[in-house]
Amino acid sequence: MIEGKGLGGKKVNRVNVSLSNKQDSKLRRLATACNMKPTTLAGILIEKGLNDAELVSELQREYCTQAAYRVIVVNNNGELNYVLTGREDFR
Repeated sequence: MIEGKGLGGKKVNRVNVSLSNKQDSKLRRLATACNMKPTTLAGILIEKGLNDAELVSELQREYCTQAAYRVIVVNNNGELNYVLTGREDFR
């Protein structure tokens, strides 16, 4: 499928997320408080997290095991893009 063609702004990529009972309960309660479905809220949380440069850096510091796959967050006219470093010595 050609990206952006004939989609009408609809989301086309599905992600299956497994949550612990405790995290699911938190998500459902927050979704109820925000008057939205849990899946909608989960999507918003993922979008906000991926567009937060500080959170992306923090996650990489904590979980990144292969330096060659670290991403650099680049601000391109207000939109964050990820660029792979491709270098083992980058930190």
